[in-house]
Amino acid sequence: MEQMRPSERKVADYILNQPEKAVSQGISAMAAESGISDPTVLRFCRAIGYDGFQDFKLGLAQSIATGGAAIHHGIEPNDRAPALASKICGQTISAINDLARFVDWDQVERATDVLAAAARIEFHGAGASGAVAIDAQHKFFRLNVPTVAYVDPHMQIMSAASLTCGDALVSLSYTGRAREVVNAARLAREREASVVAVTTAGTALAEVASHPICLPLIENTDQYTPMTSRLLQLVVIDILEVGVSLRRGPSLSHHLRRLKDALLQARLDPSSAGN
Repeated sequence: MEQMRPSERKVADYILNQPEKAVSQGISAMAAESGISDPTVLRFCRAIGYDGFQDFKLGLAQSIATGGAAIHHGIEPNDRAPALASKICGQTISAINDLARFVDWDQVERATDVLAAAARIEFHGAGASGAVAIDAQHKFFRLNVPTVAYVDPHMQIMSAASLTCGDALVSLSYTGRAREVVNAARLAREREASVVAVTTAGTALAEVASHPICLPLIENTDQYTPMTSRLLQLVVIDILEVGVSLRRGPSLSHHLRRLKDALLQARLDPSSAGN
């Protein structure tokens, strides 16, 4: 602290007093509440050894999360399956338990209302988030509403251009920097569709969305293959899907029952096992 400029100390004091709030903020919000400028926040991050603001937030999130370790931290080259399972399961459980402390659940409620009323729901994602988008469509199509998932960037843009008021787009990008996903979300907003984004705070996708659901920054996916961050996206999708099914009421129960009955025809009779 003694080596910092007075303006940088303001940022440090702000973060030390409310780290959990700071970790979910964008650079402009943090600067405004600290009473300094955006460049000062960036200068502070570099002064304490980080490459930039997102790199600093990753370190902050890791340090205050239960268990504290970043993904891959503590894993050794000679670790065998039991040790890997213990470490990775522990980090995953810690991240999921911490989800409730970081997410704005009022925003999740509003997103649930929007999806429950939507005439059509699309899911967009790229890379690991594309796999989450496909999983989301697999869950939501059962709710008796037209749904589709697109991972191809050209399809995302063309489909977003066909959305209208009353439709909803769920955009998935943990980094919030997937260019095609962000562009499609921006186009959907121009078409007056609702955009629910499952991302991290202060990103381009969070800023363009009408209903951003911001996850804790716990994993540097530029460096590592997405692991825990992808699971957090899946958990949020499950919460939204169950919430929408509850909003749609008893009539949906009959529809789901028909789907289950139809699915039974695609499965082997348990009595035929071993034959």
